[in-house]
Amino acid sequence: MGGVCVGKSHSVLAEAMRVRASPAASQQDVAPDFADVPLETLGVHVPVLPGDVGLCGDLSATDVACLAGRYKAWLYVNTPDSPNFHRAELERAGIVIDVKMFPGPPTMPSEAQAAAVLDALDSLPRPLMMQCTSGMRVGAALLLWLAKRRGYSAMSAEQLATDISLKFYVDCVRCGPMREWLKTQLPAQDTLCAQTHADDLIFKQLYDPETSTFTYVLGCGATNEAVLIDPVLEHKDRDLRTINELGLQLRYVVNTHCHADHITSGGAIRKELPEVRTVIAEASGAKADVHVRDGDQVKFGKLALEAIATPGHTDGCITWLLQGAPSRVFTGDTLLIRGCGRTDFQLGNAGSLYDNVHSKIFTLPGETLVYPGHDYKGRNVSTVDEEKRFNTRLSESREGFIKFMSELNLPYPKQIDAAVPANMVCGTQD
Repeated sequence: MGGVCVGKSHSVLAEAMRVRASPAASQQDVAPDFADVPLETLGVHVPVLPGDVGLCGDLSATDVACLAGRYKAWLYVNTPDSPNFHRAELERAGIVIDVKMFPGPPTMPSEAQAAAVLDALDSLPRPLMMQCTSGMRVGAALLLWLAKRRGYSAMSAEQLATDISLKFYVDCVRCGPMREWLKTQLPAQDTLCAQTHADDLIFKQLYDPETSTFTYVLGCGATNEAVLIDPVLEHKDRDLRTINELGLQLRYVVNTHCHADHITSGGAIRKELPEVRTVIAEASGAKADVHVRDGDQVKFGKLALEAIATPGHTDGCITWLLQGAPSRVFTGDTLLIRGCGRTDFQLGNAGSLYDNVHSKIFTLPGETLVYPGHDYKGRNVSTVDEEKRFNTRLSESREGFIKFMSELNLPYPKQIDAAVPANMVCGTQD
C-alpha cells in the first residue's frame, strides 16, 4: 500500500554518524543524539492531532536507532520476524515495544486484530511511534482509534483524515480498499448506538433528516434521570421510546435556543408527562418552566449541564457544557462542524457570535467533544481542538468573519414563520 515513506534520510544520517564517530568531535558537537535531524527527513509523519503519535514505514537500523530516543513506545503492526523490525535498537533505547498485526489488502484486519491495536493505542505511553511497511496502514489504525474513541461517524472520520492530512486518505492511490474497510467499521450519521461511559453518562445522539437536526438524550447511570436536548416535534414518540428503552426517567427538555427550522416537542412532552420541565435561556424571551442565565446548572442525578451564554446566532443562544473525561459541549447553532449558524435574523450578531465562540468555547480543553445542533454532510461530532484549527469561518479575523457572514445571502428559512412563534411558547406550552 503506497510507497515507502523513507526517502532521503540516509545521507543525513550518514553525515551525522560520521561527525559522531570523528575523534575530533566534542560531546557538544554530537549532543543531543541526532535530535537535530528533522523527523520528515526520516520519513516520519506526525499528524497535528493527536500530535504525540508518529507514523512511519520501513526504516533502516540506523534510522530506528536515531528515532528511538525520541519516543517512549513503539508499536509495530507487521510480523515480528520481519527483517525491517529492528527490535535490538529499540531495546537498547529502553522504550516500550509492542507488536500487533494490522494487515492490509487483500486481507483486512479481523475484529480481534483491530481491537488489539486500539487497546494498544489506549495503553501505550506517549510520544508513540507506529510503524508498518509504508506508513499507510498505521495511519488507518490511528484514524480508527481516534474515531472509535470519540464516537465519530464515518464522515466525521473522513473530515478529520482530510484536515490532518493522513497520507493513506489523501495521498495514496493504492489505499482505496483500506479506506473503504475503515468506513465499514464506523456508523453512519443516523445509526449511532447509545453509549454508556465511565463517568455514569448514558448518551444517545438522534437525527432528523428533514431538518438535519441533532437531538441528544443524556442520562445518569446512577439514578436513571435524563435530559433531552433540542427535540423535534415530529420525533416526540421516537425520543420518548428511546428514553424508555434506555431505562431512563426524563426530567428536563432543554433547548439551546429558539429554533427557526423546526418546532420543539418540549410543550407536547410536558402535556404527556407533566413532571417534565422545559428549559431555555431567559434572554430568548421564550416561554418555559425554567429560564437560565450564564453559569446556571440543570442537574439530572449526579450529572449537571452548565449554561454558557453564547448569543450571536440568536440573542438567546446557550451552549450546554457537561463536565467529564472528556467534557462535552452542546453548541446548538452557535458552533457547527467546520462552520457556524447564520446571524441575519432573530437579533443575531456576527461579532457577538465570534467573540463568544472564541472566549467561551475555544478556551475549553482541546479534547472537549463538540456536539452541534445540525450537520448537513454526514458528520456528527468534532472537538474544540479541531474547530480551532480547521473551522475556516471562525479562524478568520473578527472583521473578516463579520464581512463573510454579511455576504452569505442565505435563503429565508422554510419553517421560520411557523417555528419561531411556536417555539416562543415552547411548541405547545400552556
